Amino acid sequence: MGFPKGENCKKIIWMMRISFIITGEEIISGFRSDKNFSYAANLLYDLGFSIHCQFVGDRKDDFLFALKCAEEFSDIIVCSGGLGSTSDDLTRFVAAEYFRTELEENPKALEHIKKKYKERTGREEIPDPLKIQAIIPKNAEVLHNPIGSAPGFTVRKGQKYFFFLPGVPNEFQEMFSKYVIEHIREKNSSKLHKINIRIFKIFGITETYTEKEIEKIGIPKGVKVSYFPSFPELTIRVVGSEIDTFAEKIKENLKEYIYSESDSDTFPKFVCNLLKEKKITISTAESLTGGELANMLTSIPGSSVYFKGGEIVYSAEAKIKLGVKKETIEKFGTVSEECAKELSQRIREKLDTEIGISTTGVAGPDPLEGKTPGTFYIGISTKDITEAFEFRFNFGRKNVKILCSYLAMKILKDKISKY
Repeated sequence: MGFPKGENCKKIIWMMRISFIITGEEIISGFRSDKNFSYAANLLYDLGFSIHCQFVGDRKDDFLFALKCAEEFSDIIVCSGGLGSTSDDLTRFVAAEYFRTELEENPKALEHIKKKYKERTGREEIPDPLKIQAIIPKNAEVLHNPIGSAPGFTVRKGQKYFFFLPGVPNEFQEMFSKYVIEHIREKNSSKLHKINIRIFKIFGITETYTEKEIEKIGIPKGVKVSYFPSFPELTIRVVGSEIDTFAEKIKENLKEYIYSESDSDTFPKFVCNLLKEKKITISTAESLTGGELANMLTSIPGSSVYFKGGEIVYSAEAKIKLGVKKETIEKFGTVSEECAKELSQRIREKLDTEIGISTTGVAGPDPLEGKTPGTFYIGISTKDITEAFEFRFNFGRKNVKILCSYLAMKILKDKISKY
């Protein structure tokens, strides 16, 4: 639902302004993170919207003030949350006061609530507290909620459009795409014009290095380049009316690191699809990563075509049980190139796969076997060669495990590209 996104194609941009008001004490207190604004902003950002967002708790005066600010700033105002049946669900009351109208029970909303209640409980009569969800401002139009029981509603005030949607993320996202995006398309098509957007997904270089390389090319006037890091990957978005030549230069200069032009891709999924396409079988022996690599390798449907299994061999005893020689561990340690090589070879032989891959290292925070935190080895074994690679990146325990898994996927990609 919503606009197409992420591909190398022409897209639509609308230079009007949109405001979001995210409500809920649990959000402004930090108890729960908001997912609704990030979802909506991701849809609208590339379309050139001027986006504004306010977060308010369960206080009427704060909400009224936020509505006033949003109306002054924007053409479309989207409010999330506060449509339930508990005492802190204030949205309908605030809206009625703001638009200077009365509240009334909406027959369509009530019928929807009854239907949802019967589907979930099998009972016809709904409890009185749930009936409040059918009460909306008199001048509002009810918005059907295809997932939950609480309907939304929309109000037009002059040339401004207000949308009040449930705060439950899957309900908000479904209704935002169905009502707000469709409103933009249908009501304001005359104000839309075309623009180009190119997206590049990158792994293997830092944001700083990438930015310097792009600046060397020279960013044309009227073109916007944005960087969105998500450890350890980076997404580049190039937006403008004339960007093809510039984008192709980026693609050429960073071709070693660009793996996709689809916003929905991740590097692990990209490698998994290559494995699936080539039908190359693989197995894993993980120490440092503790199953993270196997999890990445099974991130797409049909992964059983290439992934045959793996073992988590965290202790020295588990490594020896898999087949690593005791002498290897006594001489070189578990955190060593030699151990990584034997792990990858033994798992390949045990599960009879074309490739075996292993991880071993020091996640931290303490050193191990004289090796500093962030030191790790990745082994890879085929019938022709078994080798290992050493890395040192002390990014903290969690990120070391993630980065090690990503680098294992990178080594795997380089290996299967030769098949």
